[in-house]
Amino acid sequence: MNQLWFLICLTVTLTNCQRFNNSCECGIAGKNRRIVGGTTVQPYQYPWLVSLMLGAKLHCGGAIITDLHVLTAGHCITFGVHYRDLSVHVGMHDRLDNTYAVLHVVNGVKHPSFTSNAVRDINDIAVLTLNKRLKFTDKVRPICLPSEDMEFKDVPLTVAGWGKTRQGALTSSRYLLETKVQTVESVKCQKSSIYKENLVPDTMMCAYSLGKDACQGDSGGPLFATNKKTQNKKWYQVGIVSWGIDCAMPDYPECGKASDSIVSMRIVGGRRAEPHSFPWAVATLKNNRMHCGGAVITSKHVLSAGHCFKWDNFNTMKVLIGLDNLDKLNGVVQRNISNVIIHEAFTSTAVRDENDIAIVTLNSPVLFGDTIVPICLPKPGQDFAGWTGTIVGWGRIGVEKSSSRVLLMASLKILSDEECMKSQLAQHLKPTMMCAFSKGKDGCQGDSGGPLLVFGTDGRYMQAGIVSWGIGCADPRYPGVYTKVSNYIDWIQRHTKDGDRCS
Repeated sequence: MNQLWFLICLTVTLTNCQRFNNSCECGIAGKNRRIVGGTTVQPYQYPWLVSLMLGAKLHCGGAIITDLHVLTAGHCITFGVHYRDLSVHVGMHDRLDNTYAVLHVVNGVKHPSFTSNAVRDINDIAVLTLNKRLKFTDKVRPICLPSEDMEFKDVPLTVAGWGKTRQGALTSSRYLLETKVQTVESVKCQKSSIYKENLVPDTMMCAYSLGKDACQGDSGGPLFATNKKTQNKKWYQVGIVSWGIDCAMPDYPECGKASDSIVSMRIVGGRRAEPHSFPWAVATLKNNRMHCGGAVITSKHVLSAGHCFKWDNFNTMKVLIGLDNLDKLNGVVQRNISNVIIHEAFTSTAVRDENDIAIVTLNSPVLFGDTIVPICLPKPGQDFAGWTGTIVGWGRIGVEKSSSRVLLMASLKILSDEECMKSQLAQHLKPTMMCAFSKGKDGCQGDSGGPLLVFGTDGRYMQAGIVSWGIGCADPRYPGVYTKVSNYIDWIQRHTKDGDRCS
């Protein structure tokens, strides 16, 4: 049975939006209120919904609560993403239509008790202040906030957004989608081990749906419903999408694309990655200790950094593939290394490595499946300046901190060569290197040799860089430095001809 779970941070407030703007009524749906059998929302049916964009990428959802404020999740402005990085699309239904308004955020306030661990967030709520006031219309209208005496236990709840769809879980929807869910008692929700250990019933709630075609709502988006106290004529925000697990049907793997059967937790930024959501990531152990990262590029080859092997004997190493947790190796594929080719122009100084790239050949091929998928390679010379990158690895979670036992991820901004040269690393940089930086101090530091990923318009991840060198952690003076993979495509293909690739 396919199941769609949402674990949602409960919003508790006594404020009605009419307090802020007496010229409107909150929670009144748009004129076109007819709901057709599918999951696509009628245009402007929920006029309080907004999308929060990080550059050209959909980052989170949110809901208008006043003519100047948007309610979203605290984790949407954490882990390397500052509220000033976001733009807010208001009055939108079709993401490719240009009739919606684009606003910016001048302030973002998380709950003072917001905390996070590797899996979940507590008090996952934030208020964003827009750079100008909204004019309410049929297309732009606030959601109501509930009062203490309102009960939503046995009523159908709606979650909507432009987030990932079930089929093709790495892509976002063009149109606003919705699904209907119902609350689940905390006792029942906690029967699952991951919820039992991480659910905080006072500030979180579970909601559940059996539907196959429902969309996965954006993180930060609203969970909302009508209430009998207002004759079911107004919509109230009951919760905020925070984290959870999504099940979907498997599909044959493509490069850069995880199988849809993999669980999907709404986790963004520098913390625990979705288990097996980056199925090309590998860990290289030396004498059974974490040594370096890498990425599967063919059935026989892993792309990594040259410095990981230049001064170490690869015969003392093994590669773990299809790995999530270093303490849980059941089902993880282990391979020895039969050969390593380091770029012939590799050089090293006390500070940096140049042409820091290596091809690792496994002693026997691996089979592609749900937990093992190769990463896509970029086009020769492709430039990723200004893109949002994702770094993954089992490396240290900060300066002078220990390595992680589970796969971590962090979102970074990839800098242009000009921006990179303005840093204090300028004298050590070469054209074959690229820089990326995160403003947040909490982002994980990926392993040397691990991939810097970008999400392409075709719904697949590509490897833009290889973790090479850096100074400190999340210090704006010293951005992280990566080997530009697009400079080495011919070299990579020349040394991996005997490996099988995906489409």
